[in-house]
Amino acid sequence: MKIKHWSDYPKNSFPTSSDCHMWLAWLDEEDPAPFRSILSSDEKLRAERLCSPKGADRFTVARGILRTLLGHFRSCNPERLAFAYGPHGKPELADEMGDGISFNVSHSGNLAVFAIAYGCEVGVDIEEFRPISDLEATASIFLSSDEFSQYQTIPTERKLERFFNLWTSKEAILKAYGIGFSGPAKDIFTKFQEPGPNIFGQNDVFDDTRLRLFDPAEGFRGALACL
Repeated sequence: MKIKHWSDYPKNSFPTSSDCHMWLAWLDEEDPAPFRSILSSDEKLRAERLCSPKGADRFTVARGILRTLLGHFRSCNPERLAFAYGPHGKPELADEMGDGISFNVSHSGNLAVFAIAYGCEVGVDIEEFRPISDLEATASIFLSSDEFSQYQTIPTERKLERFFNLWTSKEAILKAYGIGFSGPAKDIFTKFQEPGPNIFGQNDVFDDTRLRLFDPAEGFRGALACL
């Protein structure tokens, strides 16, 4: 599996069972104007309510790209798509349009990643590497006791990377379940086996083959869960 720019989606292929596709977009590099015409009235209102024009433009672009990709896979005009929302806010396609299709979006700063899967529930999370004040105290909030004990034994210079590996992994799994970090992050245990690069070329491999780390761009870490 490769992550591609969103404009490079296949024009004549559709997801099959247990198939997952991923794309990325640099939101600030896209013109939001063409996407506004395909958003629903509710989506336009959500964009207008955002505090900054940049935030509104990023939301418009991200939602417009999502509609474009889903419209392709469902062979319909993107503006005709209707969304329903789970009890914790995870979107899905409404009615028969959603049959078999799961999708998820994550963005960090200017970068967004889109995942669409068929035959499984998908969750994706990306985070830009950045300093974390009081890193160990923050890690202790969402790591299980066993994970935190292991975390404390690794060299200091590797702790920030491991933090983002664990953070994105747990978020991706919880998003696949449709609950996000409103769910019990400490109950999601991700075991690392080192060394042994996985299919995305990282140094950490998860024992659960349904979860993979990836680097969507330099300075970012991501995780994809297909459950």
